[in-house]
Amino acid sequence: MHSLCIAASREGVFLQGIPNELIQLIQNVIKSENPCSIMEISGYDGSVGQLILDCLKPERLKDSTANKIRLDRVDLSDSAAFLEDGIYNNIYNSDHLLDIDEMYVYDVILILHLFENLTYGDAVSILKSLLNKVRNQVLVITPVYPYDLDNEDKLSGVRTYHPVAFLGFDFSYKLLETDADSLQVYSFFPKVKYDILQCDILPEIKDEAELVRKLKIAYVIPHFVLTGSVKAMLQQMKELAKNGHTIIAYYRSNETDRAIPGWSDLSSDDISKEIVIPDGENYPDHITDVDIIVLGWMYQVPEFRHSTIPVVLWEQGSEMFFGDYKEMQDSKALDRIALHTVFRMPVHLLAVSIPVKTVLNDVYNRRSQLFPLNIDTDFYYPLEKKNNEVPVILLVGKPTLPFKGFDAALYALELVRSAGFKYKLIWATPIEYSFPGITFEFEKYVEPSQEKLAELFRSADIYLSTSLYESFSLPPLEAMASGTAVVATDNGGINTYAKPGVNCLLCEQGDLNSIAVALQYLLQNPEIRDLLAAEGRKTALEYSVGNTTARLEQCLFRILDSE
Repeated sequence: MHSLCIAASREGVFLQGIPNELIQLIQNVIKSENPCSIMEISGYDGSVGQLILDCLKPERLKDSTANKIRLDRVDLSDSAAFLEDGIYNNIYNSDHLLDIDEMYVYDVILILHLFENLTYGDAVSILKSLLNKVRNQVLVITPVYPYDLDNEDKLSGVRTYHPVAFLGFDFSYKLLETDADSLQVYSFFPKVKYDILQCDILPEIKDEAELVRKLKIAYVIPHFVLTGSVKAMLQQMKELAKNGHTIIAYYRSNETDRAIPGWSDLSSDDISKEIVIPDGENYPDHITDVDIIVLGWMYQVPEFRHSTIPVVLWEQGSEMFFGDYKEMQDSKALDRIALHTVFRMPVHLLAVSIPVKTVLNDVYNRRSQLFPLNIDTDFYYPLEKKNNEVPVILLVGKPTLPFKGFDAALYALELVRSAGFKYKLIWATPIEYSFPGITFEFEKYVEPSQEKLAELFRSADIYLSTSLYESFSLPPLEAMASGTAVVATDNGGINTYAKPGVNCLLCEQGDLNSIAVALQYLLQNPEIRDLLAAEGRKTALEYSVGNTTARLEQCLFRILDSE
C-alpha cells in the first residue's frame, strides 16, 4: 500500500469518554489474552492505554519473573502532546500504518475508530497486513453507521463493515449497544497455515452419460427441527431414490421409531429404509453395508472421522461462519477451536454456496464441491393472478433471531407507511411472539403448515428479506418460485442466485432508506412486480430438485472415484 487516506478525526468521536460497555469489553479481551505486548491504534486520549495497563499490572506485579508489558500506540488524533507520560513505550503517528511490514509483532492489536475513516479497500488491506503482525488477535471497534467520508456532518446510511464484508477472515463478531452509539466489535485471528488434505484432491467430474451406477447411500439426519436445510436434505433423498439409488435414513433417538421428521411429506415408501438407533450408541456401528455416508451437520463429523466408508458433509453454513458465536471469542476459545478441529478432519465436503465455499477454503484450507440448496418448484408455484385488495408484503422467520434483521424491516415498513403508501403486512413465524414496538396492525401466522406457508408465499405481492447474513437464503428463492417479487438486503448467500434489477431488488446492508424506496417503487408499479416475479420463477426452476439431482450424483461419483 503506497498511500493511506485517513479522514480527519471528528470531535466527539475520538475525544469523548469511553462508554462503559466498551470498557468492559476491552477489559475482558485483555484479561483473557493476558498479552505481553499490545499495539493500540486510536485517537482516544491515554485513558485506553491506562485501562489496558490496569488490566494487566495487578497480576504481573504478583510475579517478579513475569514478562514486562510493552504497550505501543499509533495515534490517530495527531495531537500526542496530551498523552500522559509513562503509559506508552512508543507513540507513532498514522504514517506508521504505511509500513506495517517493519512493525513489531504484538500479542494483541487494538483498533478503535479507524475503519470508518477509511475506504473499505484500505481497511481490508491494513487488516491483512496487521494479521501478519499479531500472535493472538486484532480487536476492531467501529460504528454500525459511520459518517460519510465526503460529508463529515452526515451519517453514511450504509453499513460498510458487516460480517459478510469480512467473509474469509477468521473472526468473531458482536454488536455492542451503548448510550452514545451502536458499535460493531470484531476479533480477527491470524490465518493458520494448513496443508491440503488428500481427500480434497478429486478427479474431474464425469459426463452424465457415464453416471450409470446405482448407489447405496446412508443419510444421517441431524435433527428434527423444521429448517430449510433439513427440508432440502429430505427432498434430495426422495429424488435420489426416484433415480434408482438405495436410500437409508438414520436417526438417533429413544423417543421416536422414525428417522424422518413428522412435519415432512417424505414417507417410508419414498426411500428404502428408516433406521433409528438408541441414544448413546454410535452411528458407525450401525452403518455398514453402504457406498457412501452423507452428513448434514458439522458436529456429526467427529463420530465418523475413522470411518472406512467414504463420508461427505453437506456444509450449509452456520452463524459461526459469519463470526456470530453469540459470545466474543478469544484466541483460545473452545467454540472457535472446535470448528478448526472439525473442518480439518478428513471427510469430503460439499458447500451450499460461494460464501460457505470461501470460508472453507480461506479459513480452513479445505477444497469443496459447490452443491446449492434445491427447491420443489411443484410445491412452490405461482398463481395465475393475485386478487389482493391492497398489496401484501410478507415476512417469514423467527423474530428473536438478530441476524434476520427484522428491526431493519420494520423500520423500513414504518417509513413506507408514513409516506402514505398502503399495504397489508403478513408475518409467518415459527414461535408465538408479542412483537413490541410495531405501531400498525398486521396479520400473524404462528407455526403455519408447509402447505399454508407455500400459500402465503404465492398470495403475497412482495417478499421482504433483511438478513444481515445468510449462507444460502432459501426463503427469497421460495418466494421467487411462488411468483412473488423479492426485496432483499445483500446478505452474502443470496448472491448465489440473485440478479439485482432482474429477479429481485437488492439493497446494501443496513441501507434502510433504500429498502423503503424499493418497497415504495414496487407498491407503485405492479407491472415491475410482475416482471421481477416472472424472472424469479425462471431462476427458481434452475434450482429445482430435478435439475440439482444430477449435479449431486456427479459430486458423489467424483468422491467415490477418488477413494
